[in-house]
Order: sequence, then structure tokens, then C-alpha cells
Amino acid sequence: MARARNIKPAFFDNDELAENEPLGRLLFIGLWTLCDFNGNLEWRSKRIQKQLLAYDKCDIDKLAINLDKSGFVRFYSDGDKIYLNVVNFSKHQNPHKNEKAKGSEIPDYSEEYRQLIDLKGLKINLDKSGLKQEQSSTNPADSLILNSEPLNLNPESDSQQVDESRFAEFWDLYGKKRGRDSCEKKFNKLKKHEVEKIFDVLPDYIASTPDIKYRKDPATWLNNKCWEDEIYTDSKSSKHDLSDIQYQSGRF
Repeated sequence: MARARNIKPAFFDNDELAENEPLGRLLFIGLWTLCDFNGNLEWRSKRIQKQLLAYDKCDIDKLAINLDKSGFVRFYSDGDKIYLNVVNFSKHQNPHKNEKAKGSEIPDYSEEYRQLIDLKGLKINLDKSGLKQEQSSTNPADSLILNSEPLNLNPESDSQQVDESRFAEFWDLYGKKRGRDSCEKKFNKLKKHEVEKIFDVLPDYIASTPDIKYRKDPATWLNNKCWEDEIYTDSKSSKHDLSDIQYQSGRF
């Protein structure tokens, strides 16, 4: 659903933006209205062209790639879908509080996700996404190890992925149910030590946000590695333990 956004007079005086053709600049403005409150949207060329440039004959992918090369947007991927992030969106826009409270299922931009995009044709970089090599359009000799993590021959190593059943435990404990598919993909790519850290800090984080509407979307929490952030709780909240949270979530 399109949203009302602000446009500042300085937009028309930006000489770097002027390097993009007029339709590219119009596309840039239109993208603001499709983004979530973080400045992110799923990139679906045909749908976006119909929404924003329905009466213009153009290559919308090319226009968007030029905006990316100019530094105004950034394409990224979770290995399954392609997304676009408007750079400095929060600096120039002030989304309504209800929009923020509703949250978003779109994963936040990260440099890791940025690496999964091949800008030549707006394709997912299949090598770096960990998909099968024979499905990739890149040179098979470029990478014999499809996972970007180093090869580890020790099955007990900390680099091994965790038991996928632990995601269900995380999902139940976190409480805020939004974007399960993207959360599960991210969670199952984590290392054992990261998952252990998550379960160490999760009770305190939940206790610090008893009102679930103020709790970050689980996908955002995972993508931004919020388990590494300092958590501020009052003396009562800090006494919560895992069993308390499990009881509150209905698991016991």
C-alpha cells in the first residue's frame, strides 16, 4: 500500500541525483511511497512499474540500478527475495507512529545481504546465497565452496549450524509473531555460540519490553544481532528467568 511521504526543495538541486535521467528521479520519489518505515521494500519489477511508471516505456531495472550506482538506493537479498533500501530514508522521512507500531516483515538492510546481489541483471548471487552451483550463472571455477563461511572439517566446531528445532523454541519465547519464514531462515544460519548467546539474553530483553508492541520485529532483532546490544532493565525485570518467560508465553 502506497504511503504519503515528504519531498524537500533540495531534492531538485541535487547535482548527483541529476546524473540520473528524469524517469529515474521520478522512480526514486515513487519508491519512497512504497517503502516501509525503515525505507525498505521487496523489489518486484513488474508490479513497481505498474504502480509508479505505468504510462512510461522504460527499463525499470536499469533505472533502479543506476540509482544504486549513484548511492541513492541499495539492493540486497536474503537469498530468497530481492529487496531495495532507500539510503538515509529515516533522515528525510517521518513515518507515522502507527506505521512503526505495525512493524514490517521485510528484513533490514545489511552488508551481508548486500553481497548476495549481482547488479548486472538484478539477480541473486547464487554462489554466495549457498544454492547449488549448477543453478548459478557465474563461472563454476569462481568458487568451489558455496558457503561464504570457511570449510571446517571438525563436526563439533562452533561454525556448525544449530539444530533447526531450536527455532521453534525461540519463536515461542519471543512472543511477537511476524515474519516467521524470514526469521527461520536467518536463525538456522546462525552459529551455535550465537544461538547460545540469544537464549542467554532473550529473557532480559523480553522483560525489558513487557508491552509486545514495543518489541522489535523478530526478523529485525535477528538481522541486526540485537542480542549483542546492552539491555536496560529495572531491578524487577532483571530477575526474570527463562522459566518465567516460558510460562508467560504459554509454553508451560
